[in-house]
Amino acid sequence: MKKKLLLFKLTCLFFVLFSAISFAQNKKINGIVTDDANIPLPGVNVVIEGTQKGTVTDFDGNYTISADIGQTLIFTYIGFKPKHIVVGNSNNYAVNMQSDNAELDEVVIVGYGTQKKSDITGSVASLAEERLEIVPNTNVAQALQGGIPGVVVTNQGSSASGSDVSIVIRGRNSLKASTTPLIVLDGIPYSGSLSDITPTDILSMEVLKDVSATAIYGSRGSNGVILITSKKGKQGKVKLTYDGYYGVLRPTNLPNVLSASEFYDFKLTRDPSSITDSEQSIYDSGEGVDWLDLSLRQGQTIQHNLSASGGSDDFKYYISGSYLDVEGIRVNDNYERSTLRFNLDANVTKWLKVGTNTQLSFTDQSGLGPSFSESYYMNPLTKSHDENGDLTLYPWTEDVSFTNPLENTLAQNEDKRYKVISNLYLDFDLGFIPGLSYRLNTGVEVTNTRQESFWGLNTVRGITRQGDASVINDFRSNVLIENILNYKKEFGKSNLFVTGLYSYQNDVTDNQDLDSSGFPTEALTWRQANVARLIEPGYQYDKRTTLSSMLRINYGYDDRYMLTLTGRRDGYSAFGDNNKYVSFFSVGSAWNIHNEKFMEESILSTLKLRASYGENGNQAIDPYESLTFLNERSYVTSDGVQLPGYIPENELGNSSLTWETSVAVNFGLDYALLNNRIRGSVDLYRATTNDLLADQLISPFHGATEISTNIGSVRNEGLEFALGGQAIGTKDFSLNLDGNIAFNRNEILNINGSETLDDVGNGWFIGQPISVYYALEYDGVWQESDDIANSHQPNAEPGYAKIKDQLTVDTNGDGVPDEADGVLNTDSDRVIIGQRDPKTVASFSIDMKYKGFGLYVMSQGAFGHVKQNGLKSDDVWTEVRRNTTLKDWWTPENPTNNYYANDENANTYGVNFYESGDYWRIKDITVSYDLDQDVLDKIGIDKFKIYLAGRNLFTFTNYGGLDPELSGTRDVPLQKTYTLGFTVNF
Repeated sequence: MKKKLLLFKLTCLFFVLFSAISFAQNKKINGIVTDDANIPLPGVNVVIEGTQKGTVTDFDGNYTISADIGQTLIFTYIGFKPKHIVVGNSNNYAVNMQSDNAELDEVVIVGYGTQKKSDITGSVASLAEERLEIVPNTNVAQALQGGIPGVVVTNQGSSASGSDVSIVIRGRNSLKASTTPLIVLDGIPYSGSLSDITPTDILSMEVLKDVSATAIYGSRGSNGVILITSKKGKQGKVKLTYDGYYGVLRPTNLPNVLSASEFYDFKLTRDPSSITDSEQSIYDSGEGVDWLDLSLRQGQTIQHNLSASGGSDDFKYYISGSYLDVEGIRVNDNYERSTLRFNLDANVTKWLKVGTNTQLSFTDQSGLGPSFSESYYMNPLTKSHDENGDLTLYPWTEDVSFTNPLENTLAQNEDKRYKVISNLYLDFDLGFIPGLSYRLNTGVEVTNTRQESFWGLNTVRGITRQGDASVINDFRSNVLIENILNYKKEFGKSNLFVTGLYSYQNDVTDNQDLDSSGFPTEALTWRQANVARLIEPGYQYDKRTTLSSMLRINYGYDDRYMLTLTGRRDGYSAFGDNNKYVSFFSVGSAWNIHNEKFMEESILSTLKLRASYGENGNQAIDPYESLTFLNERSYVTSDGVQLPGYIPENELGNSSLTWETSVAVNFGLDYALLNNRIRGSVDLYRATTNDLLADQLISPFHGATEISTNIGSVRNEGLEFALGGQAIGTKDFSLNLDGNIAFNRNEILNINGSETLDDVGNGWFIGQPISVYYALEYDGVWQESDDIANSHQPNAEPGYAKIKDQLTVDTNGDGVPDEADGVLNTDSDRVIIGQRDPKTVASFSIDMKYKGFGLYVMSQGAFGHVKQNGLKSDDVWTEVRRNTTLKDWWTPENPTNNYYANDENANTYGVNFYESGDYWRIKDITVSYDLDQDVLDKIGIDKFKIYLAGRNLFTFTNYGGLDPELSGTRDVPLQKTYTLGFTVNF
């Protein structure tokens, strides 16, 4: 009986296996893919659903793929609706694809909801996916650079964290208030550093640029809005993804600082008697110190990121953990970041959906680096280390005013930050009115930073103060509560989308610091501050509250005509009682011309005209700035009694402070042709900002010298172009090209109500950009053949710096100044040398793929601006005590006009050198390889990609300073990065 039962089970098992093999047999499928007119389509993607296995149609539209019976083939092509074919017994499937404006029907996040791209009336740009996926980024702002026209991202420093980044959208529009755009992370206004957000967790980034798009965020969005959305879970099985890389960081474009022997010659030429005994001894021994080299190192970066996502119909999740460790090129510049993210979405009932987007992060930037300004300046004829190998406290024996630039590396330092960013939402489908829904959106951002430092007796600072400690505890919180009501309705050819909002936001900064010195022992460092002889506590508390209400109405007719009306009222606690609230409005319209009947035969698959007009405000002033602060000034009476007293701070408060208000107009055109293979956009804008906030000088009679007030107007106008598409698309090879360019003109219209009077003290000039250089202009070098005695610099000598005589007079009486006045005046002969912000920014990228190989190259540049080159200036006031860079100094035998003589009196006016800051940089190059699907199937994984990336590899510029992008002249130089990484999906 048991044998019969066993035989029966084996027989059943055989039939089950036979049936499985029969139904899962793999066979070759082929066919042809055509468009609406039955014309073959080359470059159509054919993928087996749920796998990475796929192919591309050839030039004649033919495809071949191996698949199992029951599997689904998905056909996708730009400009056409996706097609699904379930594999049956047939081996041949002809596919006819229907045209679709897929590019415009893409859903885009626009703030407080989403819209089809075809329905958007404002200027909204999305960052290309490859900028987030192909290139490894420490900071998400690095991905944004060059990615969107009109968005100027400048790496102002070269730190390990990559946080020294400036972002300006469509030019500066304020003299004093911040011009930083609003960052919204998963629906929460984000005030932290972008370096705290893990780039691999980001799904998409959108930038709202014009007033129609930004008006929904009111005054907070006056400088533009960057929307960052993190990845979400999708229905299906669990998907595991690992992404990791290792990178090497190297300094590049190092300045040519004088070596020990060159510095000796420099001193000998200028003042032979200035060479000290210790310098002479070091020079004779052939030694010397390269302080810049001691301050730099080869850095490295390591990242590990593991994520899991999946879900069912009612519950979806995305969970990730990431670890980043960066050793910067500056000695002791370290950055560690650990993050944990979990995004959950659940359908609790048919009418209630809840979810959260939460990130926990910990960053550690412990360690103090060397003083780079002193590393550049420090005398190389000194000693960096003593006989024991320890850093010298005073490298220059005869001049103890110079301490070791690396002294801070000996200090004990901890710098740690804990951050929680969490969004919790509840979506209610209010079924009693079809199309009506309510969302309660809450968010919290909490950051606690603790910085602790101690300088012991192995440092000059520690010796001077018998131990010196500093502790800073900084707590910041941002709480947001939003009530959002949405109503969607379609009737006939019309569709209506209405959004109402009431929100509350509260920002608190609580900063406590403690400085202490005079320790009996340094065993416990800053932890023993209670026993120090001198204890100086400090405290600062700021609180700001914003109340907002908003109504947005989107109306569309027949997918052709769109209208957006937005009204918003904001209240901000920092303004005076009479000006806390203000209202703004905007209107935007769009016309999808390609949907008109007369466009049916056009090669244009997309043609959309946009226009917007409206106003917005800027609330970016500090809390309590409308109030006058008092400082304690105790006084003694005639009887010798000390009584408390108070005097105003340097700046008076102003209860009449009001909002900066911008009035803006934008015209845009979106287009695509050849079934969206070529696409682009053009935007023309003008924005005028009135009631500019600034600090105005006042008479000391008031007890202060400054007052914050609304004093002027500024205008930004510009033109933006974007163009891209697929140049080549075949079965094995594809080439995609993308580029953009943006022009911006920034101009001050009036100051204090005057359209003619400049504010020279603050460097503000009517008709000029906000940020300019105003200085004496270098005009070469006085030569022996020049008539110096009868010039505007009669006390100069051959080899001295020549300053251009700018002030002209009318010599022939025709009323037109035509000749220099022949007198050097350090005030009237100053001129505007140029603007600091670029007039033009551009980028260009190439994305090539051949079978499994890929090549991505992205380049970007900035033009039309000037930068001061501080490396060219010799510090004449300290004679020859500081180092400088190698220059083409004037001598009688070398009568150059490039640089004046090596003489301490050659540039007594202190004229600076200004050069063009134009540059073009090959920003990123990435070479990648995706493992073949057949190999992946054998090893049981979905995707394996390996890549080699380089950043900042080549820069083309005439600027002779540290770097045309960095803000400092004597600072950490630009770094090149070489990264090897891989991504694997299970």
